[in-house]
Amino acid sequence: MDSEVEAMNISLDGPLSPRALTGLGMNCLFGQKVRPPGPGLASPLEFNQWLPYRHDAGLLPMKEDLAFWLNTIMGGDLTADSLMESLDNGVVLCQLAQLLQDKMMHPNNGKLLVRRVIHWRADASSGSFFARDNTANFLYWCRKIGLEEAYLFESEDLAMRMVMVDIKYR
Repeated sequence: MDSEVEAMNISLDGPLSPRALTGLGMNCLFGQKVRPPGPGLASPLEFNQWLPYRHDAGLLPMKEDLAFWLNTIMGGDLTADSLMESLDNGVVLCQLAQLLQDKMMHPNNGKLLVRRVIHWRADASSGSFFARDNTANFLYWCRKIGLEEAYLFESEDLAMRMVMVDIKYR
């Protein structure tokens, strides 16, 4: 029995132990989550500069997953870095809606859903009225097929994201 306890103590202190891997010990499994430290609140300017980078780092895995999914569905070559620039004019979103609509079945009877005409302007430039209109048409289609509002975004969100990027890098 004592040898089992000693073996357990050795394994808990070994190179693959929770303490060695996380630096937190066994309490990390049940205790508070520890995040890498950011700037303190003593310097609001430093905190305001740090916050967007922390936010972007949290979105990276979602962007990677979305880019992978879109590439699988549409056969594109999107990356996490190019994702927002590819989506901001709404063309890819409308093409996705068209592609999904061609494959969708009604959940109750297994028949194809009623097809809806999805209008978009392929030459819409980022931030233009036509880009917003393309995105609004995609969102209209989403609502018509029954997606709940909680899962949607505002058409202005993509355009404003690009405006914020422009402001950030000036």
